[in-house]
Amino acid sequence: MSLESGHGRAVDPEELLLRTDWSSVEHCCPNVAPATPVILRQLLDDDARNQGAALRDLQQAITHQNTFYSATAPAASFVAAILGHPRTLAIVTDKRRGEAHSPEEPGFFLRVALLDWLGSTAEDANEESPDGYAVDIEAFRVLRPTLFEAIHPFLADREPEIRRAALASALPLLTSPVLAHHVEALRKDARALAADESPYRRRAIETLARWGEDVTLFQQGTDMQVHAEGYADDPPF
Repeated sequence: MSLESGHGRAVDPEELLLRTDWSSVEHCCPNVAPATPVILRQLLDDDARNQGAALRDLQQAITHQNTFYSATAPAASFVAAILGHPRTLAIVTDKRRGEAHSPEEPGFFLRVALLDWLGSTAEDANEESPDGYAVDIEAFRVLRPTLFEAIHPFLADREPEIRRAALASALPLLTSPVLAHHVEALRKDARALAADESPYRRRAIETLARWGEDVTLFQQGTDMQVHAEGYADDPPF
């Protein structure tokens, strides 16, 4: 059954899943984690606890230890396509059934977590030598324009958390030459994110450094040093 997304597009998860021959791709641990289409389908379950478990499987199986698998690119395509689905506004945790959930660990929008996963995976794809087979990494890199198109509407979302997550997930995609023309439009927002006390600050600062900006002022009060090419030193101990 298709449901209307928050941006006016009908989303049919089953039709999306049928676009991929899942028997021909795999994630890190097929003998432990559910099959990829099971994980993806459960992201839109009507029980937020099942959605949270699927999110954890997505993070731990589809991109285990920041590694690309043959299932990574098609899973990313699915995640991007469902970003506007109403059920991605569910408040979830990444705890499985039966696991204790501390009050100090508040729930979060699934949509934010999915944006974070796309952004982190895009950032990994920008590494000089990402982990995984070259063909699987390139399959994800080819998707960058499509992913950006899916993320773009959320840059103006009414929820500040979603807006920040969308911007942070969009920034690493702009390394694609096809998307370079978006840099100037997002430069001001990237500066604001770099000045904000948020989990995305480091990525914004690294992005601005990659764009050739002087990020000295943004570094003040942080434990990082960013080089001109956008890499950061580990904090001193």
